[in-house]
Amino acid sequence: MHEAWLRILRALRLSNPPEHQILRPESSAQVHPVVLPDARGMGVGSALLKAAQRWATDQGITYLSAGIHHRNVDTVRFYSRHGYTDAGFSRAGAWSTRGGG
Repeated sequence: MHEAWLRILRALRLSNPPEHQILRPESSAQVHPVVLPDARGMGVGSALLKAAQRWATDQGITYLSAGIHHRNVDTVRFYSRHGYTDAGFSRAGAWSTRGGG
């Protein structure tokens, strides 16, 4: 088991990690500006996203992601216009830590 962890740590240190790597070796954050419906189409979302990107750059963050449902075509289009690309597929799960289960 110890050797498996060492292999994982070595992979994380690679300057060009495998494409399927789960953990990213650079600083990252998620971005999700929300614009009220009445304010959409006026550049508010773009301004919020640009401000978030500037803040991230100032913090040394080199990777931003946006969790978007693939059926939310307007939001997918918005991020695509700003250079965001499909970064794969994620699954989510919930479980209880109560009750010893």
